[in-house]
Amino acid sequence: MKKVLLALALFVGTASVAIAQQKIGHINADELLQLMPETKTAQTELETYGRQLEKDLTDMETELQNKIDSFRANEKMMTTLARETKTKELQELQMRIQEYSQRAQQDLQQKQVELLTPVIERATTAVQEVAKENGFSYILDSSPSKAVVVFAENGEDIMPLVKAKLAIQ
Repeated sequence: MKKVLLALALFVGTASVAIAQQKIGHINADELLQLMPETKTAQTELETYGRQLEKDLTDMETELQNKIDSFRANEKMMTTLARETKTKELQELQMRIQEYSQRAQQDLQQKQVELLTPVIERATTAVQEVAKENGFSYILDSSPSKAVVVFAENGEDIMPLVKAKLAIQ
């Protein structure tokens, strides 16, 4: 029994020393990304792309509204067959507009991923390099949106080191 207690005491003592020797840092990744000039460039490009998609959608909706107005103005003079054909055309155009709207949202999300992935990868690489260069065992994300770090009394904020690595003021 004494041997088991002694082994347990040695294990707990060794584990405590190992934990005490680990260096833990934290960084607000959201803030870091907002500070990077590449993020601003990507956001500007994304906004421009989104405005173009929105303009295309608005143009399509204007075209639909013009066709509806024309249909209503001439409806009484149309034959039944012409009225049915025009009604079907209007419904098809409305469905194409809805489909375009859905595809535009997906396209905008894909564009966002395409533009921000290299920025995120650059930030991640810088954090990893700083961690290795400064002997950190763990780097935790302290961004409020992530809620990964609730309390950081003994951790070190590595934001200044990463900003220096990325040459950000």
